[in-house]
Formats: sequence, C-alpha cells, structure tokens
Amino acid sequence: MYRKREREFQYPPGIEKIIEDVIGGGTIDRRDLQNALFNGKSLDELPPIVIVVKDPETGLYHVLKTALVSEAAAADATTYKVAKNHLFGVGDFVTVGGALTGASDKITAIDKSNSEFDTITLEATIGAAAKGQVLVQAKDKQAAKAAKLPYDGELVVTMNKVDLTVANQQSGLLVRGTVNKSCMPFPVDKDLKALMSFIRFV
Repeated sequence: MYRKREREFQYPPGIEKIIEDVIGGGTIDRRDLQNALFNGKSLDELPPIVIVVKDPETGLYHVLKTALVSEAAAADATTYKVAKNHLFGVGDFVTVGGALTGASDKITAIDKSNSEFDTITLEATIGAAAKGQVLVQAKDKQAAKAAKLPYDGELVVTMNKVDLTVANQQSGLLVRGTVNKSCMPFPVDKDLKALMSFIRFV
C-alpha cells in the first residue's frame, strides 16, 4: 500500500496580535468575486488578511477590492495600469486612494494580456494617479470629492482563508490588533489604514 504525498500550501502568518475580533466571525459574500478572473477562471479561494466591509443591512461582509497603480496616469486618463493579481472585474467601480477625495467610475474592460501588468479601462476619468497609489473599490459613479466605499459598515481584516467554491463560508474577523502589512495579499494605503484605527499595521 502506497501513501499519497501532497504538499500543503500555507499563507504567511500576518496577524501578529489579536486584541479583539468579531465574536463568531462573519459570512463572506462571494458573489462580488465572481467577476474577478485569474487565467480566465473565477477565484476559488480567498487568502487571509484581506480587508472586508460589512453591509449593515444584510450583515454580510464584502471584500474591499484594491489594486496597486504600476504606472502614472494623467488627469484625463481613462486607462490605468495596475499590478497583477487584483480582484477587480468588469462592472466594478473604482476611485484613486482610500481618502475618497476623487471621482469614481465604472470599469468597462480589463486587459490581462501583458505579463507585467493589467490595464483597467473606465467609462470616464477618475483623475491622475501616481505610481504606487492604490485604486480602491467604490460604490458607484460619483464626481470629484464625492466617491464612497461600497458599504457604510466597519472595515475589518479576515483572519483565515475562505473557500469560495462553497456558499456562506465564514472567516474570523480582526477588529483590534496588529497586522504585518507585508503579508497582505492586496495593497492598502495610509487612508484605508486610517479607517481601521484600531488595527496597527507594521
């Protein structure tokens, strides 16, 4: 009899201290991620240490999608080059930065053909973006200084991976504690960090 040997993949342990979490965790809504394609397929697993926002009406938690700008874009740009492996999909709305001081608009196309970056095309410009800034998911189309996050609930951080092939999967949720930002799979800027004032990023 032969034993089958498999390698087990483990994510880096990026949560360094837990002071307070959501009792019982929370259910992650996977429907928002069905338009996020990797090699033409939907993501089947959400890694840990991802920012999620609570929908106060349903109680469900939704991933707050972000992407790192890889090349500066002009003030009138409608295309933005971003680093690979983000969760944005066609139909999502975006703005530049977690400060929510710019406009927001709808993604109409994402070109993934380049191995170094993805090109996101919007219906209209959301303003200039410097290399290293973060595109942040927005609720809808808004003019400058009126962009909003998709939901009004609190921002927390997931503590474990989530199986997206099964509905209504839960995750532990960090409210207060310390997170190693280098272990986070998706980018976060200082303004998003400020919205999670009880979480220390090191």
